[in-house]
Amino acid sequence: MPYSKQHKASTRKKILESASRLFAAKGFDQVSIDDLMQDAGLTRGAFYAHFKNKQAVYAKAIISGAKKSRLMEKKPHNLDDHEWLKELLFGYISEQHIEQELSPCPLAFLVTDIANREEDVKATYTHMYKRLNKSVQLQLNNHSEQQEQDILATTAMMIGAVAIGRVLTDQQTTKKLIQSCRSRAIDLLFKTESA
Repeated sequence: MPYSKQHKASTRKKILESASRLFAAKGFDQVSIDDLMQDAGLTRGAFYAHFKNKQAVYAKAIISGAKKSRLMEKKPHNLDDHEWLKELLFGYISEQHIEQELSPCPLAFLVTDIANREEDVKATYTHMYKRLNKSVQLQLNNHSEQQEQDILATTAMMIGAVAIGRVLTDQQTTKKLIQSCRSRAIDLLFKTESA
């Protein structure tokens, strides 16, 4: 008897949750299909019913993980666009996010790992990075060329801050990095408000 669509969707979701978590923690080369399926509590055979190879699940895990990033959350009704964007920035560039083990943002946690992957994986990362920038742009309600440049600089700084913060061993330097990047991000994105 074939599995229901709900069962297949549930199995795929389990695999992607495990993939997002394990790849972010260990990188592509340190996670085998067996590791992935053991973490998901499924058999190796179930993997091939959903993905053709490890590269395919890796690309989908980038999308799945990025969609769960705080930066992709919808704005609460009680905050205006700028307040919400500031809250997102401060939540992303934070010690909690840098130290987060479960479901961290793959845009920051996998950036160097993805650089060594196949073109389709890089294309997936590119798509999600563009989507992040579009999300920030929508919050600002400003579509000028200068604003687009400021958003690109800000999101690159955000991702870089979290990626660098992950490897620093000096907590004081990490705190300074967070404060500096938060301050510069606000300056870049909201400079038109004070001008």
